[in-house]
Amino acid sequence: MGYSSMLLGKGFDQPYRSVNEIVEFLIKNPFQTESEIQEDVFSYFRNETWESNKKYADMLRRGLSKGLYKRILWKTKSDSRALYRYYVPTLVKNNLK
Repeated sequence: MGYSSMLLGKGFDQPYRSVNEIVEFLIKNPFQTESEIQEDVFSYFRNETWESNKKYADMLRRGLSKGLYKRILWKTKSDSRALYRYYVPTLVKNNLK
C-alpha cells in the first residue's frame, strides 16, 4: 500500500482550496453571499452535511482581511438579519491582470 493511499479518507484526498478561488469567482459573480460562495466555489451546502463550515468561513475572512475582496451590508426592509454580499474592488481586479 502506497503512502498516498494511506492518506485517503483522512482529509488529504480533498482538493487544495485557496482564497484565490474565491477572488476568481467574485470577479465573475460579484455581490454573492457567504452561503452562495461556499456552495458555488467549494460545493459546500450548510444544510446537507455534518461537516463544519469553519474552514470555509475562515478562508473567507482571510481574503477579507488581506483586502482581496470587500463586503457590503445588503439588507431589505423585510429581512431582519444582517446579510453581507462580497465583491472584488476594481483596484484589486486591475492588479490581477
